[in-house]
Amino acid sequence: MKKFFIPILTLIVSFSFAQKYQGDSWNKIKTSGSGTLAVVYYEQPGLIQKGKDGKMEGVCVDMLSDLQKFAETKHGKKITIQYVGQEPEFSGFLKEIQHSGNVLGVTNTSITEERKKILQFSPPFMSTQLVLLTNKNTPNIKSLKELSTVYSGFTAQVITGSTHVKYIEEIKKQYYPQLTVTYAPSSESVIKNLSANQRVFSILDFTEYIGVVRKKIPVKRQEVELGNPEQLGFIMSKQSDWGPLFKEFLTEDYRKSVRYKEIIAENLGSSFLSLVR
Repeated sequence: MKKFFIPILTLIVSFSFAQKYQGDSWNKIKTSGSGTLAVVYYEQPGLIQKGKDGKMEGVCVDMLSDLQKFAETKHGKKITIQYVGQEPEFSGFLKEIQHSGNVLGVTNTSITEERKKILQFSPPFMSTQLVLLTNKNTPNIKSLKELSTVYSGFTAQVITGSTHVKYIEEIKKQYYPQLTVTYAPSSESVIKNLSANQRVFSILDFTEYIGVVRKKIPVKRQEVELGNPEQLGFIMSKQSDWGPLFKEFLTEDYRKSVRYKEIIAENLGSSFLSLVR
């Protein structure tokens, strides 16, 4: 009996994990004429969050509303967007989408070749720059070459499972071999630590910095270059059949449209329009 116990238990645990979130397939909606797109999100101010009135808001929310209109206009199908869950940790968010069938994952997920091996991405809905953040009272630097001297004895903290882990490892190798790196489950945890500790710095997306500015958190951006902008996309499991609809909808023309620019300006502010592409 012992030979069968572990595989059966693993199967049960895997099945339960996969059933946490469920949604309709695009094929089912095309057949029946209507259905639900289930959305799981990791909160990101400006992109997706629950407003004071309890309604979802942000760039991604408005884009999904446009997707609804697109599906009805072009395909004659009615899609209901249902926000079925919020994941508090970024790495957990990625795992849930990977194992959740026809569920859409929404946050500032960078499109990488490594992630493409386990997840399906929509075309990019935005490009965003990485930024280096510190406490507002931390000394300023103008170059990463200054890190090991100006920030001697400091600790870097990044989000577990994020692309920022790779960037901080490269920075450590090239500029600051003695740097201590710690990890946090969410941007909220990182920003909270930055606001309380003058000897910590972090790498986050520019979209995450927007939340800092809006909430007037005592954290500032250091004016240093951190490489090329990253492309952000909606994510799905490899088994999801929603990919083709997103490819039809999220085109370059859409991202050049007046409507797209309005969405960015309304949710992120007109001052960020030229920085968040």
